[in-house]
Amino acid sequence: MIKFFRKIRQNLLSEGKTGKYFKYAIGEIVLVVIGILIALQINTWNESRKQKQIEKQVLKSLFQEIEKDKAALKKIDNQYNRDLRQITYFRNIYWKEQHNMADALALNNFRGFFNRDVNPNRITYDEMISTGKLYYLSKQNLVNKIINYYELIDSHIYQSRQDRIEFRANFYDVSQMKEYWLMVYDDNNEELAYNFAHNKDTETYKSMKVLTAYSYNLTRTTKASVVNLQEKAQELQLLINEELDGSLILVDDTSLSEENALRVDETLPKNLSGLVSSGKTTDEIIEIIKNQDNDKPNYDISENQINRLGYLLMEQEKNQDALKIFKLNTELYPNGFKTYDSYGECLLKLGDTENGIKAYQKSLELNSDNTNAKIMLSQFE
Repeated sequence: MIKFFRKIRQNLLSEGKTGKYFKYAIGEIVLVVIGILIALQINTWNESRKQKQIEKQVLKSLFQEIEKDKAALKKIDNQYNRDLRQITYFRNIYWKEQHNMADALALNNFRGFFNRDVNPNRITYDEMISTGKLYYLSKQNLVNKIINYYELIDSHIYQSRQDRIEFRANFYDVSQMKEYWLMVYDDNNEELAYNFAHNKDTETYKSMKVLTAYSYNLTRTTKASVVNLQEKAQELQLLINEELDGSLILVDDTSLSEENALRVDETLPKNLSGLVSSGKTTDEIIEIIKNQDNDKPNYDISENQINRLGYLLMEQEKNQDALKIFKLNTELYPNGFKTYDSYGECLLKLGDTENGIKAYQKSLELNSDNTNAKIMLSQFE
């Protein structure tokens, strides 16, 4: 091809057609420049395509790690729910005017605030920071949300550790709390327990009263922080999902690659909490739950998920709506002791003591080892 063009130029020169020669030469230069620009454009497009593929893979990995965070946070949230019930039980005993022997012996089982460690999955995030991949993402809003999410987790971890240090400094100070710790050490000594419970003017007993209230408030505050982390994780996942054009990834990513990552219709069913945030009424949500295909439901209608939905509504002070959800759960899962336990809790919160007691009794009937039901029923003996 080069020889062909050279021959044309030589013929034009030999024939004395200088003007045509220069025009041809200029045209040839223009063609070369155009060819170079096209090649550069193709190379730029190819690099952009590769960068987009890398971005997608990183976001998929990040999505999976956040999904694991959400599962861990939900577990911690449930643990704090149990902690609150336990602390409330002991707080009520410590603040009672009179104690029987059972109360006195129970006092030494109080262990106060228990910090639940949050350990985020952040391998992908740390890699994004160290390699600078985070700042190559196309949407600045997504970059900010990712940074804010992990900063929020770091803040929660720091505050939790400070709270734990402060609580232990007060609760485990043997010099100030020796009467209590002697009772704990000799936990079957009825005389020791009785004397401790009936000497409410001692500094140790007064400190324990304060610590029960302190533990309750600290647990509630920490639990609220965990719930906030769950919400932020959900918001971040929604943004990532938008960037991935609606592609979602399974929690277990050990065998996933870019080629075989599963689409949303092949993943686990969606959480019911999304129906609340979308503005659905409780009655509408109940109908959706009832109409789910048990073999392939669009939403997770397991006993635990419906229970979580009920507690979500309770946290929003929608107790009547929560009661409907808990009642539905007892109907769908009549052999689940947890469903009656939660149903009873909601009934008591609404002031329906009679039916609340019946629900806890049913829960205890289904599982005689349900400690929470025993604790709640003991308040009405």
